Amino acid sequence: MALIGRLMICTSLLSFSLPAAAMPASPTLLPVTLGLVFLLLILSIALWTKLRQANSKADQLTTFIHQHQDAVCLLNADLQVLDANQAFTRLTGFSLEQVQGKPLRLFNSQGEPESIAKDIQGSLSKGQFWHGDIWSRKANQQVFAIDLVISCLRPASHNKSALFLATFSDISSRKLNELELRRVNTKDPGTRLPNRAVFLDYLEREIQSTTEQYPNFAIMILQLDTLDGSTLSAPRLAELATSIRTNLPNGVFMARLSGNEFGFLIPAYLGSPRLDLQGYRLARQVLPLLEQATKDTPLIPAFGIALYPDDGHSYDQLLRSADHALQRAHTSKAQPIQLFNQAALPRSSESFALEQELQQGLSQQELRLSFQPKLSISSNRVTGFEALVRWQHPKRGLLMPAQFLPVAQETDLIIRLDQQVLKLACEQMQQWKKTGLMRGRMALNIAPQTFFQPGFLQHYLQQLQEHNLSAEHFELELDQQILQQHPELSLQRMQAAKEAGFFLVLDRFGSGLSALQHLRDYPLDQIKIDGLLTQKLEQSELERNLTAGLIRIAGYLQLSVVACQVENEMQAYLLHVMGCETIQGHVFSKAVLPSELAAVIARESRSIQQLTG
Repeated sequence: MALIGRLMICTSLLSFSLPAAAMPASPTLLPVTLGLVFLLLILSIALWTKLRQANSKADQLTTFIHQHQDAVCLLNADLQVLDANQAFTRLTGFSLEQVQGKPLRLFNSQGEPESIAKDIQGSLSKGQFWHGDIWSRKANQQVFAIDLVISCLRPASHNKSALFLATFSDISSRKLNELELRRVNTKDPGTRLPNRAVFLDYLEREIQSTTEQYPNFAIMILQLDTLDGSTLSAPRLAELATSIRTNLPNGVFMARLSGNEFGFLIPAYLGSPRLDLQGYRLARQVLPLLEQATKDTPLIPAFGIALYPDDGHSYDQLLRSADHALQRAHTSKAQPIQLFNQAALPRSSESFALEQELQQGLSQQELRLSFQPKLSISSNRVTGFEALVRWQHPKRGLLMPAQFLPVAQETDLIIRLDQQVLKLACEQMQQWKKTGLMRGRMALNIAPQTFFQPGFLQHYLQQLQEHNLSAEHFELELDQQILQQHPELSLQRMQAAKEAGFFLVLDRFGSGLSALQHLRDYPLDQIKIDGLLTQKLEQSELERNLTAGLIRIAGYLQLSVVACQVENEMQAYLLHVMGCETIQGHVFSKAVLPSELAAVIARESRSIQQLTG
């Protein structure tokens, strides 16, 4: 406006304010001069009019934005906020200064902000308009639903970027009403279980929620038929559904898929390396419930189990796989539980049978302990023992840990097993103290489930007190998983165990993702070199360098070192040269029964002398 005013003033001065002496002398130049002045005046007026119109549009846009009752904001091509009204700040809780230059906080129902922003920008690049119901987050982090409309105010050109106008209103109440309506409509009226639509929705969400940490889950279909082919009455079916649902493990989702079919989902966070066993175990838990609830009307149950992602990458593939297994279960009278992968079924069936037998074995006190000595290379003397569990099975004979520990670790049976091992170890320690055979400390392996069990330390200390023993008599061998699963809780438990007097050993160090920070951050006394490193010492220079480095680092941190699975004299010699003072393995003695211990100690002074020269 100031520029236009100056142009008009200059025109006036040129036209009327020149003195006579300064006016052109030639009469032919006067019309030309007046024409130029007139043209300049016309251009000035046109420019002034255009700018005034532009300012008027800007004023109208500003008025529209700030007087609209819905939340309104002006966006650039990247959907970043340039301006916003009071309704926007009132609804979101953000001030204009907090949001200027920042993108709108938008995400879809799965919580994916990147995908929804790309969808909106893609639609706007093709047209002039976008409309949809999406989700946003307020300044107080509260999530709310909005009805959003974005329209194009100015398309992008060679010298100007695009501008967009966004208006939205809060529709959270409407969305909640819709969800409530869906909830009412998604319940099976006969059993009050979720129906097939909800099961498929849960299944699709479970596929999306799998992560690197929880990569798999399982589904199971149960079909109930009667001997005479009749249909179960609605009250009977409802009674069965209630009985099954109330006895399911926590986290397992159950729905009614059709008249006599039920679906079960074992979610990813309950998954494990033996997911096939988990599905088989769930079916075996349901079978007795059916038998008990249908004594008057015997049923023919059939179970089909499918695993994600092995048996399908989408929910329809998984359902087809489970249904295929279900059809096999119908035709197999001997085995009503079928996995889609038939090769896994014998393993799952055998594992479940072994689990049941182990549970009975723990009740019948069938566990036994053997003890493997630890030998100091420098003194050639036994410095302690590791307690190794065995299972004296009444039919299978003596079972080694590898034959039953994996099954115990899949369940809470490992906690009972560790507790029985502690009791047996305390009884043996008492006996050795009376006979004078005890040397050093006894090492006990502690499973992660046992370590994180509430009251873990109190139970161990109570057992020691009952047997008149102290914590200084024992080493607790802790797997690296314990430190990785719950670092803060692990530190608290370890500090408490250390204060109680236990000697703490980090087991199998050097395997998997060993972290040196574990040696620094936790109150450890010793590391135990993994047996896989020991076995490769003779063949691999890399393994020798790695082992020597670990032993050297442990020395810097004032941690003692023990190497396990030392099988021959060369391995013992190499470890001695590297600075490892204690070894454990068949080079000195295998794990022996308590009755054989006296003979082992009798030969300690002459067993390793030739190894150190």
